Amino acid sequence: MHPPGRWIISIRELSATLTACTVWLLLGCFVVSPDASAGEQQRVITGPVALETAQYAIWAADGLPDSSVGWQTVQLPFFSAAAGLMEPGQFPSQSSVWFRFVVDRPQNTGALSLLFWRYNLSMTVFFNGEEIAANNTREGRNTFGWNRPLIANMSSSQWLPGDNEVLVRLNISPMGGNLAPVLFGPRDQLEDIYASRMFRQVDLNRILLAFALSIGFFTFALWLMRRQDDVYLWFSAMCVAWAIGSSHTVVYYNPLPFELWIPIVHIAIDACIFCMYGFIGRLAGARKPFRERLFLGWIVLTALINLNMPSKWFWQTAYLMHLVGVGVLGVIVIRVALIAVREKKTEATIITLAILGQIALFIFNAFQMFFSTGEAWDGTLVFAHFGLPVLLMIFAAVLLRRFTDALNTAETLNKDLEQKIDESRKIIERSFAERRVLEMNQAAEQERLKIYRDLHDDVGSRLLSIIHADAGNKLGDMARSALESLRQAVSKANTPDQPLSSLLADIREETELRLQGSGHEVEWRQQPLPEVTLPSEVAFNLNRIMKELVSNIIRHAMASIVRIDVSHSLHGMVLNIADNGRGFQTCNGDQSAGNGLGNIRSRAAEIDADIEFNSTGCGTNTRIVMPLPEPAAAPQPSRAKI
Repeated sequence: MHPPGRWIISIRELSATLTACTVWLLLGCFVVSPDASAGEQQRVITGPVALETAQYAIWAADGLPDSSVGWQTVQLPFFSAAAGLMEPGQFPSQSSVWFRFVVDRPQNTGALSLLFWRYNLSMTVFFNGEEIAANNTREGRNTFGWNRPLIANMSSSQWLPGDNEVLVRLNISPMGGNLAPVLFGPRDQLEDIYASRMFRQVDLNRILLAFALSIGFFTFALWLMRRQDDVYLWFSAMCVAWAIGSSHTVVYYNPLPFELWIPIVHIAIDACIFCMYGFIGRLAGARKPFRERLFLGWIVLTALINLNMPSKWFWQTAYLMHLVGVGVLGVIVIRVALIAVREKKTEATIITLAILGQIALFIFNAFQMFFSTGEAWDGTLVFAHFGLPVLLMIFAAVLLRRFTDALNTAETLNKDLEQKIDESRKIIERSFAERRVLEMNQAAEQERLKIYRDLHDDVGSRLLSIIHADAGNKLGDMARSALESLRQAVSKANTPDQPLSSLLADIREETELRLQGSGHEVEWRQQPLPEVTLPSEVAFNLNRIMKELVSNIIRHAMASIVRIDVSHSLHGMVLNIADNGRGFQTCNGDQSAGNGLGNIRSRAAEIDADIEFNSTGCGTNTRIVMPLPEPAAAPQPSRAKI
């Protein structure tokens, strides 16, 4: 058992706890109903209180309505369509609805305020018959205060003992009107809430609107510079369409009536969805022109419907058409998702996730608009509205990345092009230098040929005259030798660089013609040789060596058969000239016979050729080994791409 004192202490504690709870409940739940008695104990207002119950009435006369109007109790938020004011013949003639709140005088009457955070379109607030707040007006303009919170300050002198009346004149339009629950409480706390809502509902929207227009104009400028990339034009149009729809949240003085402005806003939303469809199709390579034209036709149809739909059905119809557009957008999202999975593209993955998030926000927004009340209704113009700028930023980042990649590629190509131009310039300079050298050599060659011709024509004619004048004498022989040397020099100057195969063909033709003409049988055998070009000096000396050897055979060998073999070895080209003549004898072991063999050896030395004579009583065999130049490298096909 417990001692009696313990029970007494427990009962006292319980009593004190119940008393404290009762006091705090009364203070925290201070909301005075229209039927509250003036004799109740005054309370202290310590925090914001939501006034969710009011009375409303239609008052067409001048002045403030009184208690005889026929007030009807209503739970906030108030919607004119739910109250039957949108039915034919029920819309107020003054385009306004009056609301009445009755509150008891609190103990702390100083620095109290009312905060109207959501209403449509504009309002004027009266406290005990005195105007304490109103939306500003401008001549020739319609005031759209639906997204701007309004704070009404109450002074201590305006409070009356007992019941105090707050009257609100709400201006509505044929497109509808609404009033959210009103906050009543200390001014400093409500001013903080007011500042927070102004930033969220107006200031932040201004920043996003400026951001969208800036991006839109920037991408439009990019399109003007690169009109072949119409993806920039579609993105710019999407930003502008969203900006038109978003301007509804910041426009305060509008020259257009609300019933015309709202259809334009929703047409801009549908246009933004269509531009997003075209932009994504081009960005991800998933465009279908026929489907795009069908979607454009649907957008034109929705615009006509929005402009002509009766206000009673406007909101349901407008959001239904938005849902259809979002559904079409979902189709291309699925296609982009398939591309992302199949080709593992990072851009396609980012686009897919961003659009899916925006679609989810839009569906959530539509659900709140039509099926939610209270605080959930407050968020209807927050989530989806702020989600689209995030989507625009993602798209802008993707475009910026593409633009940066294209710029880097262009810079790389420019560097490669500059390098190729520099290389081409060097090649051209080298070619011009080589051409200049060639032209100089050709000029010198022409000048030499001219000198040779002059020598042949002048000196040759004089030597010929000496030969005929002193025939058979030593002077004539000397003149004849000088004339032959002169002719050889002129012939050497006229001999160009010549391919080996062509030179051998000429030598064979001349050799066979001379030997066969002198009654000799000729056997010419030739193996395949490399395709090389011999310098003019080599071609001339080889030709003269063969002529001298053939002349010796005809004059001295008394042979009947001549065999000539042409082959190729590691040391170059090998020529074997053999005859079956009587041979020749040399003095002191030297097998050279006369000046002819000496000339042959001299010419062979000039072209770095080795020559051997082997002569017996049964014939003579001459072997010539001449080095050949390296074959020219085959030109490689150009792989340069311009």
